[in-house]
Amino acid sequence: MKIGHMGRGTAIATTLLFTLAGCMSVNVPEDAFFYPDTRVAAERITLPADIPMDFETQVLTVPYPGGNVGATRVRTGRADAPLILFCGGNLFRRGAQAGKTAAKLAPFGDVLMFDYPGYGDTAGQADYAAFMAAGAVMARTARAQADAEGRKLIAWGHSLGGPVCAQAAQLVHADALVLETTTPTTRAAVDTMVGWARPFVRIHIAPNLNSIDIPAALQAYSGKVVVLEAGLDDTLPASLSRKLVLDLKAEGVDVDHLAFPGAGHNDVGRQPDFQSRVAAALQP
Repeated sequence: MKIGHMGRGTAIATTLLFTLAGCMSVNVPEDAFFYPDTRVAAERITLPADIPMDFETQVLTVPYPGGNVGATRVRTGRADAPLILFCGGNLFRRGAQAGKTAAKLAPFGDVLMFDYPGYGDTAGQADYAAFMAAGAVMARTARAQADAEGRKLIAWGHSLGGPVCAQAAQLVHADALVLETTTPTTRAAVDTMVGWARPFVRIHIAPNLNSIDIPAALQAYSGKVVVLEAGLDDTLPASLSRKLVLDLKAEGVDVDHLAFPGAGHNDVGRQPDFQSRVAAALQP
């Protein structure tokens, strides 16, 4: 049995298999979904090669309670383009994916991306509180930049970045929020990963992880939300995106749902109709 990840989940899968063979109970610790540099090195994970950066960039250092957040501002040269605050998945870091991220998002606006605590150039412990603290500081930074430049602000969360950017969008009243291949809650993701065995397994999720609930976080959000679903997603299956849409609508949130049947977890942006459909959805 495979249990997925908001980016990667081999360790959780192994734990679950051994647990199922024993007492039919599984614990999901707070660090289960976090892959800081220390863990990437210990597990000898090789990150995919990046592509050259084709845009003007500015490297920023932004103070937050855990130290400093390493960030990069990508400038497209279009004065009227929105500013996109990008919250990546649990293996995202600017040093490995800045070029790809810029190429994917630049058609829609300038980009502000950042490393999570314990990742790349950001100091701190890779845990829920630190991720959310860094996300909040970067949300305020993005809002200040967007306001100073007369731009609209879009928050864009991929996978694990969904909860981070949902909080950011609500906090600073982003004009729009894109939720790409993510999950409404941690529990929904874990239940889906356990699959057929779920009725027979007691699952104990660390309290901070268990508190992640994107629809609840967006109850009073007045901007547009665009949910991107990947039909071939074997990490966070398409059913989670569909549940996210239903749960958001139940909260009265304005949602556009874009399904990409041929996409996997990380390649929605490579679909031939990606740019045109997302651009249309982000129109006022």
